[in-house]
Amino acid sequence: MIEHLPTQEQTWLARFFASPNGLSWLSLLNGSTPPHLADTVRQWLALLAGSRNGAPLVLPFVRDGKITGWYATTQGSSGGYELGDEINAWLGPTWLSRFERVSDSSSDPMASVLRDRFGGTVYRFTGPDDAAMKAISARLSEFAAVLARRPVATRTRARPVGAIRRDFERALLAGDEAQAEAMIAEFKQTGRLNEENLRYLEVRLSAGLGLWPEIARDHWLIKTLADLAPPPQILSDLIEALYRTYIDPVEATGDAEVIRDVFARTIGGPYPKLFASRRGIRAPRVVKAFALYEQIQTNPDPEIIDALLDLLPTGTDAALFQLLPSPQTMPPSATTLDEADEAYDDWQFDRAFEFYLRLPPSKKTLSRLVSCVSRIGTDEARDRLLAVVDKVEKELIDSLAPAARKNLDSLAQAKLETSSSARIAPKSENLNPWMRWAEQLRTGVDLSAAEQDVQSAPTNWNATEIREDGQLAKKFADILSGLDGQASEIARAAVPQVYASLFPDEIEATPTTKPIASLLLLMIALDETLSRADLDLLARLTVLMIEQGLSSDEYISLIGDLEDVQKRIGSYAYLPWSLDVSEVLAILPCPSDAARDARLRLFLMVLGQATSFAHRLAEVDLLPLEMLAKDYGVDAEAIAALKKDAKSDESDIEYQPNLNGKTIGIYTLAESAGARAKTALEELFPGCKVVVNSDLVATAQLTNLAKTADVFVFAWKSSSHQAFYCVKDALGGNAPIYAPGKGTASILRAVFDHLN
Repeated sequence: MIEHLPTQEQTWLARFFASPNGLSWLSLLNGSTPPHLADTVRQWLALLAGSRNGAPLVLPFVRDGKITGWYATTQGSSGGYELGDEINAWLGPTWLSRFERVSDSSSDPMASVLRDRFGGTVYRFTGPDDAAMKAISARLSEFAAVLARRPVATRTRARPVGAIRRDFERALLAGDEAQAEAMIAEFKQTGRLNEENLRYLEVRLSAGLGLWPEIARDHWLIKTLADLAPPPQILSDLIEALYRTYIDPVEATGDAEVIRDVFARTIGGPYPKLFASRRGIRAPRVVKAFALYEQIQTNPDPEIIDALLDLLPTGTDAALFQLLPSPQTMPPSATTLDEADEAYDDWQFDRAFEFYLRLPPSKKTLSRLVSCVSRIGTDEARDRLLAVVDKVEKELIDSLAPAARKNLDSLAQAKLETSSSARIAPKSENLNPWMRWAEQLRTGVDLSAAEQDVQSAPTNWNATEIREDGQLAKKFADILSGLDGQASEIARAAVPQVYASLFPDEIEATPTTKPIASLLLLMIALDETLSRADLDLLARLTVLMIEQGLSSDEYISLIGDLEDVQKRIGSYAYLPWSLDVSEVLAILPCPSDAARDARLRLFLMVLGQATSFAHRLAEVDLLPLEMLAKDYGVDAEAIAALKKDAKSDESDIEYQPNLNGKTIGIYTLAESAGARAKTALEELFPGCKVVVNSDLVATAQLTNLAKTADVFVFAWKSSSHQAFYCVKDALGGNAPIYAPGKGTASILRAVFDHLN
């Protein structure tokens, strides 16, 4: 082994094992060295090779055929202090009479050789007598053996925070709790999160998974975060959770008085600091919450309420949130400085900002306006303030405190930079933040700002125009599809924000947004690696596009993208996803014979890939394949061939429990998948009863099924929030079986894994 070391290593070893060291390198090579000495050296030199080239080295110094001391170093410039601690831990004062670090200026020839080769810290040590030297030799032999067995430490390069955040948001969109929690764990490893940031992530996780009551009922969490002035997204999540939990049920009654009273008791009264500023958030429930908060003020302001209601989407019944007649209601012209000061002192910065704008400019009102804008943080508030500043005398501006003047200068500079970016787009599109962002990426103007700005898009950017204007949506998609370099990376990282803004759950997608859905699918499909969350988003976009209506060419193009994905993920682990997508394609409309041929090719690809892992297939896999083969008109012989190679040996068949007389409950909104799963489960487990429920809200039938079913499956990716909490309460703390997807294969696999 020694003679096979690289020439580079043998060169310095020949210098180390030479006078004054009594052990020569030549004797080690020709085998004339006494075995007890040669074995000691070989044990350490073995660590020079292979994956152990980062381990420390401890080499002997010999006189008159006996070891009289040792030299130790690291294979590199780092780790010196750790090596000293390890040697002391193995030997310590019990055996050592001398242990010292050799200084860089020392003339010790052995230390110089090691330092010249590795550049790290060098130690030398010895024992007081022969007995100690023998003990040290034995302990060092054990140390070398431990180092040889120690797992190789690999340094994992921390990913950029932006990449982790992108994957976190994608996991939330897909409802993948495990992946989202993994991303939070990776966030923690970066060392850049404090306790406040971790709380924000926990709220984002619960909100992304739709666990609104869990947020709303955590009183002290909301109290704490309200005091911290959370970012817009977290503020939106908190208010959304409270509104969904307490106001949604009473809003359905249509009684404005009841809505206002419940709001005051459950939200406005307990959490006033949440309403310090809307921070530009346009989410409908947040806007309605601020309108209600204004209504419960001592002197509600109709102008503020009307401005808020104007932000609601077209078609929203705003009558419930308009100001109720009250003797305390005062017209805007009656606004006084005392009223503005009271709003400011109460941390109602949006309200104070509006009031100060109505008053004649003064040193106090301008200073307070600057302070309000810094807390509101929107371009709109900044521009309204600067419009006032442009009209006042310079002497008044000069009279402001230095800090206020500095802030005004910063605001003016920020507006100038925004205006420079805005000039890249036609004037008619400047009002739309999505088009402005796309044009900014296209021209490469201040890309770092574009990357940061889009993070607040789901809460603060108005997506209505681009959702309703087909030409604008197509232009937006065309711009993003033509990007390259850093701009393309920013656009791909923003997929979660684009999806959440343009395809919100509560607004039905229209054909106008089809080009954007197609673009998002392509962006995800082109990623180098595809996570389960990415695959789930691809499945959702597939359904979305087909339901919007595709031409034959568009459908065939979609299948082509899915084929590329299937080639990359075709394995047993992802078979349920592949079968779920094939099922969706089989059930949803297909525009032409050519399109039907394309989707058949995709299914045949899945079948072909299944032959490579046919030995892993069980009955739970073969049943969905048989159903799909009938859907696609595939000859039964293809499935029969798979069955021949599947788990046919009785010793390999997984345990099949006896469910005779048992009830399996399934909750899913995908009724066709539920019906297919029912048929398959009754075939898999003869004598069992399978009941499928697809209620949108909590019902007695759903509650009873969750309570009485021996096995209850919840297809949470195809469910309503009301049904989730109905099931959760009915199960009394027990968790249902969560199906990882919406299709038949995912439901069957969830049941099968649970039973086995």
